[in-house]
Amino acid sequence: MTQKTAIIPITLPTPFDVGPVNCVLLKSDAVTLVDSGAKTEESRQQLLSILKDHGLTFKDLDYYICTHYHPDHAGLSKEIQESGVPTLMLREAVPYVSGDRKFIEQGETFYTDLYHSFGVPDTLGRIELLKLRKYRTFSSAFVPDTLPLPGDEVPGHEGFIFLKTPGHAPDHLSLYHEKDGILIGGDVLLPHISSNALLEPPALNETERPRTLLQYRETLQYLYTLNLKTVYPGHGEPFTNAAQLITKRLHDHTERAKTLEHLLSDEPLTVFELCRRLFPKLYEKQLGLVVSEVVGHLDLLQSEGRVRVEEEKKISHYRRTGVIR
Repeated sequence: MTQKTAIIPITLPTPFDVGPVNCVLLKSDAVTLVDSGAKTEESRQQLLSILKDHGLTFKDLDYYICTHYHPDHAGLSKEIQESGVPTLMLREAVPYVSGDRKFIEQGETFYTDLYHSFGVPDTLGRIELLKLRKYRTFSSAFVPDTLPLPGDEVPGHEGFIFLKTPGHAPDHLSLYHEKDGILIGGDVLLPHISSNALLEPPALNETERPRTLLQYRETLQYLYTLNLKTVYPGHGEPFTNAAQLITKRLHDHTERAKTLEHLLSDEPLTVFELCRRLFPKLYEKQLGLVVSEVVGHLDLLQSEGRVRVEEEKKISHYRRTGVIR
């Protein structure tokens, strides 16, 4: 007889502003760890200690699933995999987690050129590149053993399937149990903060950057159609008000876009000028997050025909079109 899956949240420290991260231990016909925390000794020791409390080591895990490539979630993946644990991620994760040199170099060139086109001073752009390199040190390169497809069953946990839930990250996956209304959601939906749809480089051999906020909104609209009773998020406490939270997140996107549209009412502005006006106390400290936030909402406005982009000396200026929606 199949054993009902026990869901055991594990909270680990991170060195990042987002604060602690949640991993999840699943115990049923299989024992599975979802996410692993950042690659720091503090996080590693705490994870090992919690597993020990459940009579487990890495070697006792049947599977390891990583929701997305960000180091606060994927940091210890390589060590777990090297303990002999089959490791699962979506196919989209491979360029990010494998240490693909060509992809890394393409990404650094992409961010350098993009920040320049957004009007970001070169000094600040270089600082962001250094931050990105530092960020990558909190995980080690690996290649997943298995690349499940959306809709595939989660091995050893009857009723759970994999969902593809991009937006916050291009490789983001979630685990969903339709009958019980359970979502193990990583960072796709967080209770206390809005998941930032981070700027990402194009896939290898492509030229267009993904419009990540538009992707994320599609993901949220899809999640709204599901039977979500309990969500286990990557940060914060489990929650039960998923439908209301999704509605709020979508509404907040619309309101933020209106704010940007208003800022463009008098003159065309660069992304950096909008960042300074919208986040005057935050833009220098967290420029990467702020730029992603602003660009995502500009993409939303552009998709609705409410702004257009004008290029002048390789610098993009956004101009309001006057279209009323």
